[in-house]
Amino acid sequence: MSSIPNSPAYTEKEIDQLVRSFYEKARKDPSLGPIFEAHVTNWEEHFVQMTDFWSGNLLGTNRFYGAPMPKHLAVPNLRPELFEQWLKLFKQTTQELDNESFQLHVNLLAYRIASRLWAAYQMQHYPDKPLLELKAP
Repeated sequence: MSSIPNSPAYTEKEIDQLVRSFYEKARKDPSLGPIFEAHVTNWEEHFVQMTDFWSGNLLGTNRFYGAPMPKHLAVPNLRPELFEQWLKLFKQTTQELDNESFQLHVNLLAYRIASRLWAAYQMQHYPDKPLLELKAP
């Protein structure tokens, strides 16, 4: 069964607002900001790409083209605390939105995505260690 609602409970505008508000927080965060600033060279392009990513996952649009996994695997020295801080800021951002259905769906999806990225990162960088699960915010 698809997780995409038959009648979207949220809009492209809400997704764009989420992306821009989230990255405004992430860029100011002492632990996440330097990582993003080191890897994102064109913020407006990044906003469009991330809006396309979330729109694809939430509304079934097919505008996103990219490979997030290799990009995340290439970042050195990631730790579970960084993924958990990302999730915490993401949830703070969704709580500022008025759409409860959107909040619930996107937070669940964000946790799943972060968990998959973290698990893959561990398998590549720490293959001899047991996998650590992320704590939900």
